[in-house]
Amino acid sequence: MSYDGDLNSVVRRVEVVKVDDRDGVQKVTVMGLADEYFELSYRGQGHGLTSVPKVGAVGYAFLANGRPDQAILMGLEDPNTRPKERQEGEAVMYGGNDQVVEHKANGDTILKTPNGVFHVNPPA
Repeated sequence: MSYDGDLNSVVRRVEVVKVDDRDGVQKVTVMGLADEYFELSYRGQGHGLTSVPKVGAVGYAFLANGRPDQAILMGLEDPNTRPKERQEGEAVMYGGNDQVVEHKANGDTILKTPNGVFHVNPPA
């Protein structure tokens, strides 16, 4: 395979096949193009928030300088469990066991757990 600097060698759509979250840096093994596997030792996550992606989650690997050994993994989501049909401006954080925090367009914040639904600030 040639990494000649074109766009195809810089960005890959990838699927998670394995996650190792035991050490200080989360290592994620992903599959890109046919027979193309990367073990990525850096997964960009925002300050104060961490997650362990499910096997099958999809995202992008950005290959710095076109080099797979310098790849950065971004934008993972699980297409099977990601909440859909949101309104413009809404935000949802979801977990692997039907836990959801919704920030609704009307200003309401809703916590959903397997045990029930809780309105943090119910609408008037």
